[in-house]
Amino acid sequence: MNDAEARLAMRLAEDLERILGTGILVQDLEITGDGPVTIDVACLVDGASREIHAEGESALDAISSVIRLAAELRLTAAFWQIVGPA
Repeated sequence: MNDAEARLAMRLAEDLERILGTGILVQDLEITGDGPVTIDVACLVDGASREIHAEGESALDAISSVIRLAAELRLTAAFWQIVGPA
């Protein structure tokens, strides 16, 4: 990973932490490729490991997909806390 990719990964991790909120921890984030770009994120949700995988023709496309999937993960976790077993 070059310097620019490392900075991009750091900024994306910070954005994902804001989107995911408290209770969901970003454990690992990997960005690979120049085009197409693949992003893999490992998260810890309520003690369980979850993965977010996104691909795009450019880094911007892949990041957009990761952010959308992170928001879906947060909503799923919140829904499970409401209706899941007590």
